[in-house]
Amino acid sequence: MTQIARKWRPSMSLVVALVCASLLAVPIVATLALQIGTNRLVNETEASLIKQAAIYAGAYVVAIEAGSPEAGGSLPGYYLPPPKRIFWSAASRTFRPLLNLRQDVVEPVRPDPVPTTERLDPRYLRIAPGLSALADNASRTTLSTVVFLDHQGIDMLAREPASFASVPEVRQALQGDVGAALRWRSDAGTRFRLAALGGGTGFRVLIAYPVISQNRVIGAVYLSRTAPGLTEYFAGERIAFSVLVAVTLLSAAVVGTLLVRTMLRPIRALRDQSRAVASGGHFELAPLGHYGMREIAELGEAVITMAGTLSRRSKEIGIYTNHVTHELKSPVTSIMGAAELLEDGHLSNEAQHSLIGTIKAQGQRMDLLLHQLRDMTRSRESLRGKPGRIREMLPEITELDISLAPLDAVLPLSVAHGQTVLSHMAQNARHHGATRLELVWAGRILRLSDNGTGFADIDLGRLAEPFFTTRREEGGTGLGLAIVVAILELYGARLTPVANIGGAVFEIAFD
Repeated sequence: MTQIARKWRPSMSLVVALVCASLLAVPIVATLALQIGTNRLVNETEASLIKQAAIYAGAYVVAIEAGSPEAGGSLPGYYLPPPKRIFWSAASRTFRPLLNLRQDVVEPVRPDPVPTTERLDPRYLRIAPGLSALADNASRTTLSTVVFLDHQGIDMLAREPASFASVPEVRQALQGDVGAALRWRSDAGTRFRLAALGGGTGFRVLIAYPVISQNRVIGAVYLSRTAPGLTEYFAGERIAFSVLVAVTLLSAAVVGTLLVRTMLRPIRALRDQSRAVASGGHFELAPLGHYGMREIAELGEAVITMAGTLSRRSKEIGIYTNHVTHELKSPVTSIMGAAELLEDGHLSNEAQHSLIGTIKAQGQRMDLLLHQLRDMTRSRESLRGKPGRIREMLPEITELDISLAPLDAVLPLSVAHGQTVLSHMAQNARHHGATRLELVWAGRILRLSDNGTGFADIDLGRLAEPFFTTRREEGGTGLGLAIVVAILELYGARLTPVANIGGAVFEIAFD
C-alpha cells in the first residue's frame, strides 16, 4: 500500500527525452526565427521599392511637365479629392508597411497586361525613352523591374498598347494610393508553397506608385523585386549553420548518454534494490558498479546502510524472540508446576509457603526480564544528548567504592544515558564480587576496572551478546551489557572487554 500521493509525474526516461528534444529543437527554433525574420526582409524590400518609385515618379513628373507647354492643354488623369491632395502636397511623406507575410495572402503570378484600343498621349510617347534609359541604368544596382504606366494604366514601353489597369495594386495607384502586393514568381510557387516561403525567394514584392502632378494622377510607376530570403542568408552562413547543427546533434547525444549513464541506470538499479529490501527477499546488498553522480552515490550508500540496519534488526529480533522464549520457559514451567501442586491441597503449610515463594520469585524474574527488554528497546529508539560530566553520572551502590580520574572529565554522553551505562557497569562489577570500581578518562577512552572475580578469557567475546550471562543460577538475564551497547551505538562508541588477571576491565572508546 503506497503512502505517497498518486499523481502524474514524469518518468526519468521522459525527462531525458525532453532534454534531448529541447537540444534538437534549437536549430529548428532558430530556423523558425529566421523565417519570421523573412517578413522583416519583405518590409525592407517594400520600403526600398517605394523610395525608388518616388524617385522615378519625380523624374516622370519633371519630364511630363517639361513637355506640356508644347502639347498645350491640361494634364490628363484622375483628379485627387481634398484628403489625398493634402497628403501628396505635404512637405514630407511617410508610409507605413503595407505588406505582412504572416497575414497577407501571396497572390498568383502577376497577370500579363490586357491589350487595349486606347492610345498613348504623345506626351507619354515622348518621355518614354528617357524613363526607360533611367530605369535600365538604375536596375543594374537596384535589381528591380520597372514598368511606367500612363493615367489609363497602359504600358508606355509596350510595342502594342496593353493595360495593367485591371491589376488591383495598379488600380489603387491610379486612384491616388500606393498599391502593394505579394505575388508568386511562377506557378511552381503555388504548388510548393512551404518550400517557396521557406526559401523566401518564391515570391516578389510589387509596388504601384502614383505619379502626381497638379493634383492629378497622371500615371503610375509599377516596380517589382524578389525579396532577399533565408536562402541567401544560409548561403553566406552555410558553414556556421552546419557547425550549429552538428554541435547540437553531438550535444544532444552527449547529454542523453550522460543522463542515461549518470542518472537513469543508477536510479533504476537503486529502485530495484529498494524493492528487493521491501519485499524481504534479502538485505545484503552489494554496491552498484556505477553510480554516476555524487548525490546518487550517497543515496546508494544510504540504501545499503538501511538494508544493513534492517538485516541486523531482523537478526536481533529473531535472536531476542528465541532467547525470550527460552528465558520465559523456565519460570513459566516452575510457576505452572507450583500451581498444580497447590491445587492438590494435600501439602503442609511449609510446603505451600515454599511453592508460593517459588511463584513470586519466578514472577519477579519474568518482570525483571521484561523490564530490561523494555529498557533496551527504549535505548535503541532514544536520541543522542549533549555531553555531560562523568561525576554527575556516577551511581550510588552499597558496598562499591567508585573513583574517577580526572574529576572534571566530560563524557560524550548525555547525563541520563551516562547514568544508565555506568549503573549497569557498576551493578555488573558488584554482582561479580567487586568492592572497588575505578574510572579513568583519557584519549577519548573511558577505562573501567574492578577488583571482582572477572571473566574467563573464553567468555570475553560473548559478554556483550544479549541474554549471555555467567550468573543464570543467581537470576541474571544477560541484558545489562546489551543495554549498555545499545546506548553506546547511538554515540558511535564501542564497549570492549579487556583480558586481565584479577578483576574485570572494560574500555569504552568514542570516535
